[in-house]
This record gives sequence, structure tokens and C-alpha cells, in this order.
Amino acid sequence: MKHSFLILFALAIALQAADVSLDLSKQKLGKAPKGFTAKVAGVGKPGKAIVREGQIPALVGAGKVKGRLIEVTGDNTNPNHLTLVMLDAMAPNDFSASVRFRITAGKIMPVAGIAFRAQDENNYYLLAVKPKDTRLYWTAFEKGKAVQGLRDNSIVTAPGGWHDLKFSAKANTFTWTLNGRSQFIKYDPQKTPDFRKGKFALWVRSDTRAEFALLELLNPAEMLAQQHGKVLRRVAREDARVLSLQLVARRAPNQAPQILGSLDAAEVGRPAHADCAKVIDQNKVFHGQKNNEAFVTLPLRDKNGIIIGAVRVRLRSPSGTDKRRDIARAAALTQRIKGSYPDAKSLFQ
Repeated sequence: MKHSFLILFALAIALQAADVSLDLSKQKLGKAPKGFTAKVAGVGKPGKAIVREGQIPALVGAGKVKGRLIEVTGDNTNPNHLTLVMLDAMAPNDFSASVRFRITAGKIMPVAGIAFRAQDENNYYLLAVKPKDTRLYWTAFEKGKAVQGLRDNSIVTAPGGWHDLKFSAKANTFTWTLNGRSQFIKYDPQKTPDFRKGKFALWVRSDTRAEFALLELLNPAEMLAQQHGKVLRRVAREDARVLSLQLVARRAPNQAPQILGSLDAAEVGRPAHADCAKVIDQNKVFHGQKNNEAFVTLPLRDKNGIIIGAVRVRLRSPSGTDKRRDIARAAALTQRIKGSYPDAKSLFQ
């Protein structure tokens, strides 16, 4: 477990530069995005990329909101011209990513997508769409040539032209969801260029112009925190009295407990409250009350009844509320959380 923590910590540090680049609110409008470099494969010069404002899909619901995006324009009408706007920072070896994008212009071959695990502009994997033919491509490029791939000839229509792509890479397996349809591929390392790490890029072909928005790139630690957050949000929705909910455990036997998951993502990775260590070590339940709020900390047990962590709950609790009611509510929440974590290993992968 200690080894796993060191790996996750290193990945989190390695991605800090990428996080800054992906935050478009800190980029200058009308300028090339900092932290990215435009490159070209095939003929001609690299295309252009600028940060601008536009109507982008809302994170919740089907509407659109004013937001920032990166507009990438190919610089050549030759179909063998490929522009890659590459993130300067290395991406994690394994990752989860999401992006919304749409093609707004292009006469020769309007195709756009995401290149990943790129060794350089000539060697990478690609997920791209050609809306005119309702096609999606997964392609392996080696020395500038498309050497292997998979094609889907009936992709789901993108509302308003905005394609919603979520995808992940783990070892030699890729999964993706495009506009709600899930697919995957596990390639044979003996028959396919085997890229296990590399960079990430926005990709267009020929004279295509495309807009990319809401780009997110998560390392394994962030992916795990996101998974924990989903579990906690689902449980918290069942009780309107819940104000905060934390999943806590030790990453290594001699370390202080840390917050692995929370309704507040900013809390993840912080040291847990002192009560959590007592709960884990002494098999106790702690209750406190202040300003019409109750704080309840309980042990989290695996399927065999072994304590693997703790759950800390903050509840609305008017003065005079019997603490047994608070503990019963917290215990019910913890029992529902328990169903997602059959053993200690499931907390960390």
C-alpha cells in the first residue's frame, strides 16, 4: 500500500503543470494557449490555436453557456496535413479524460479528435470523428503513417454538433464513450505500436477548424477521488440532513489517516480529523455537536467485518436532538457506503 501511495503522489506532482494549462480562465483571449505547442505531421506548417469565448455545452442539462474554448484551425488543404496542438506537460501513463468538441469548418476532409500517448507528432494513438460520414476512428500512428485502427461507421448524432467524448487508458486497454455510446479496445502489444506513456494533443486534419471545450485530464489518484466522490454523493442524496461526508483511510499502516473521498473535492488528500484514527484503531464511534450540527465518525468495515477505514458525517442536528438519532443516521449512511468497498484494496484502486 505504501508503494501505491508513492506512485499516486508522483503522478499528482507530474500533472500539476498540465492542470494550469487546462484552466482556460487563466489564459489570454485571442492568443495561443500557453502550455500547448502546435505541431504538424505530413505536409505544410502547423495550424493555429487560439483561446476564445463562445457558447459551449453546459456541464448540467442540455443547454449552452458562455465559456472559454480552444479553437484549432488546420493550415493546409492537403488531406495529408495533420495539426496537433500538443500539451507540453507529460500526461499520466494511465488516465481518464473528457472533452466536448465540434467541427465548425473544413472543405477537404473535416475530421477532428484527440491524440494521446504521443511520442511526438508522428507516433501516437488517435480518437477522431468524421461527422459527415458518422464515423469514429481509433488509429495507431507510427512514423506518420496510420498502421492499425478500428472504425465505427454509425456514431450517435451530436446535439448541436458538439461531440461528448469520455475516454480512459490503462495499460493496453482503451475505453471510450462518444455521445453516450460506450466502446473499448484491447490491443495486442506484439502487433500494434505499444505506447504506454506520452503526451496529449488536440488534433485536426487538412483545413478543418474545430472547437474544444471542457477538457479534463485526470491521473489515477484524481480518478480514484472522483469515483469515491460519486459513491458519497449518491449516498448523501438519500438524507437531506447530510452537510458533509468523508471517506477516510490509511494509505500505509504507519501513516495518519487521510481523506480519500469527500463531497467537497478540495478536502481530498488532507489529513483526516483526529477522531478518525481513534475510530480505526479502537473500534469506537465518536459523536460531537456544535451550532445545531452533529459530527459522527464511525468505522468502515469490509465484507468480513474488518475495519478498513472510517466515515465522518456532518449532519443538521437541532439543539436537543438525541445523539442516538444522529448515530443511527450516520450508521445507515455508512452501511450504504460499505457496499462499494468489499475490502481494503478497493479503497485504493
